[in-house]
Amino acid sequence: MRQVIIPESEEHWLELRTKVITSTEVAALFGISPYTTAFELWHRKKNQQYIKIDPNERMELGTALQDAIAVHIAKKQGWNIRKMNEFVFDDELRIGSSFDFEAIWTEQPYPNILDEYRCLLEIKNVDNLIYKNDWIPSDQGQPQAPLHIEIQVQHEMLVAGINHCFIGVCVGGNHIEIIDRTADKKVQDAILKKCSEFWASIDANQEPLPDFNTDVSFINTLYSFAEPGTVMDISSDDNLTVLANDYKALADVIKEAEGKREAIKAQLLTVIGSAEKAIGNGFSIMAGMVAASHVEYDRAAYRNFRLNWKKTK
Repeated sequence: MRQVIIPESEEHWLELRTKVITSTEVAALFGISPYTTAFELWHRKKNQQYIKIDPNERMELGTALQDAIAVHIAKKQGWNIRKMNEFVFDDELRIGSSFDFEAIWTEQPYPNILDEYRCLLEIKNVDNLIYKNDWIPSDQGQPQAPLHIEIQVQHEMLVAGINHCFIGVCVGGNHIEIIDRTADKKVQDAILKKCSEFWASIDANQEPLPDFNTDVSFINTLYSFAEPGTVMDISSDDNLTVLANDYKALADVIKEAEGKREAIKAQLLTVIGSAEKAIGNGFSIMAGMVAASHVEYDRAAYRNFRLNWKKTK
């Protein structure tokens, strides 16, 4: 059931992704994605809405440098590489993936690759600090990518039907690490099981439970509309009464803390007066002027959530 399509545009590519679990999304099913949660993914796929991550400058630079990094690695390793513009998916399993590059050998397989003359090449451009904190480098033993990337690579090999992948990592712009990965049947079976259960839950309209710590932003988006004039009676739900009390208590704590913070700010301003900068013992204060300006912008509609308590006599 594997199909190969060359997307006509970015919009076409994003549309194709709505119908499958992609390699960058599958980690969410294991609870290890830094980008999305299983709850958000469920609603996005249910409504066929694509997840478009707004890239930061580091991500944009990584994309811009990807080709150069791949060419450099290929030259050092003696590989022939091909940029993969295709989108591969399986209609039956409802999994799919895009890829970075394919490495090809024209004469004999690369060492450790016994049954094929090609493999995937996944490029990562990683900041030094992130690499130090989140990756295991080769000088500390067996190199390892963060778990969400390891899952991504296994998913890519599964979708492509290719049993080998190299993760080419450019660290801090001046050091290359290459992580050698082969298809792991146990991991890929777990991926298939998770994807099957995910799509079964959508077909049965069984929404997963949200994590109210990690799903805050998406829940605010999901329930961003209120039907004018509608009223719901929730007075019989004791759990909601407890939550409302907690909400009010925390609001009071925040209000008190903000008041204390503003009072401390006033004390500091009394001392530094009109000085733009003040140097303290292990800290500094910046209090420069921000020029007056007229700000005009369009604001998206949003829900003005307020919790009001009846005044007690």
